[in-house]
Amino acid sequence: MERTRIIKVSSDKKERIDIYLKNAISISRGMAQKMIKSGNVFLNKKIVRLYHTKVKQGDVVEFIEKAPDPQIIKEADIPLNIIYEDEFIFAINKQPGLVTHPAPGHMDDTLVNAIIGKKIKKENFLNEVTRLGIVHRLDKDTSGAMIIAKDEKTRVLLSEMFKRKEIKKVYNCLVHGKIEETGKIETRIERDARHRKKFTAKTLYGKEALTIFKPVEKFFNVTLLELNLITGRTHQIRVHMNYLRHEVLGDALYGDKNKDMDVIEFLGYDRKSADDLIPRQMLHSRSIEFFHPVLEKRINITADLPDDFSRLLSMLRKKQEQIER
Repeated sequence: MERTRIIKVSSDKKERIDIYLKNAISISRGMAQKMIKSGNVFLNKKIVRLYHTKVKQGDVVEFIEKAPDPQIIKEADIPLNIIYEDEFIFAINKQPGLVTHPAPGHMDDTLVNAIIGKKIKKENFLNEVTRLGIVHRLDKDTSGAMIIAKDEKTRVLLSEMFKRKEIKKVYNCLVHGKIEETGKIETRIERDARHRKKFTAKTLYGKEALTIFKPVEKFFNVTLLELNLITGRTHQIRVHMNYLRHEVLGDALYGDKNKDMDVIEFLGYDRKSADDLIPRQMLHSRSIEFFHPVLEKRINITADLPDDFSRLLSMLRKKQEQIER
């Protein structure tokens, strides 16, 4: 299966097209060069022959990429933490680092690869076979609760519930700065015109996004938040926390590396320890609550914090206790 994608270059700096593709669609540079070598990349309607061809602002890059064929999606032996299951759905506590759907760069090491042939049978899905029973997603480096349908009928029912905002999603995250009171942030979110991998709340356009948050614990200059995601926009919590200047710790895309380093030093560690102590964005899908569309009963699924999040939280608590003595 193939599909054609078109991207208008928004960056104001010139760069090689292989590097541009690498950053724009999150693939390796080698894969970008392979696409060019295969004659599948076009710049302003002309085929690209050279890896070092430069792109500039306003250029139109068109390329053909292979979408995963539902018939050849491979099973993968990836361990999953099942935290709820019945005849129609199951839920997992997704580990950080796991991509949800197959895509260039991650064709056989995703959640879809992990569930196919085990919890999910392809014959139960007439449409959207490549998505199988997945009705919502978490970013690669976000951990926590996800619900998955076992058949297409249940998938459709759950998808409609998400659209009607009938599924309550609660997250925990560690953010920079002290947040003293419960609040809400309501903006519009759209893709950032200058940084195509990012989204922004600094816009009058885009889709409505609403997040309710409250502080759970406060440390030196870090707050543990509980967040109720009313809408489900891409990167919503990360974008909203960036907008408030209370960035999520460890967020490589929307965060603040200098603030992360301040936390490392506050804990008494060398800056070289940053990747070990804050290995990813400290964002976790804590619970999902909904009325089961088939069994017709209330379901509340809770996912425990993963080790990396729990470890950092324990270190912050210990340090805070030392300060307050």
